[in-house]
Amino acid sequence: MTVTMNPVVTKQFVSLYQSLTTFDDRRNQHKLHIPKLAFAGEKDTIVYGENFGNFAVDIVGLVTKNRKNLNDLGWDIEILAGSDMDHTKAMQPTVVLPLIKPWFKKRLLSGDMA
Repeated sequence: MTVTMNPVVTKQFVSLYQSLTTFDDRRNQHKLHIPKLAFAGEKDTIVYGENFGNFAVDIVGLVTKNRKNLNDLGWDIEILAGSDMDHTKAMQPTVVLPLIKPWFKKRLLSGDMA
């Protein structure tokens, strides 16, 4: 599959991702007094094709690797099981809503907003 993208849109993506390379969200975690949830599918690794340098974004690997640090910062972590639970599947409303709704109700009703 050949992917073409408007150069203006490409420039926006490049600008966004370049700015994120120097952003250290850890400096601001203590300011977030809200429930925090990170989740990824068990197979949530995106491998871009040859047109993108075969670059891989290992979302589940990063979440798993940093699980303790994220927990220490107040994040709840969920890894969604399933051999087909890739990035696209893990972000579908039929998967996300059953995960988020009870999590948020529990956090909200418990008064635990941090």
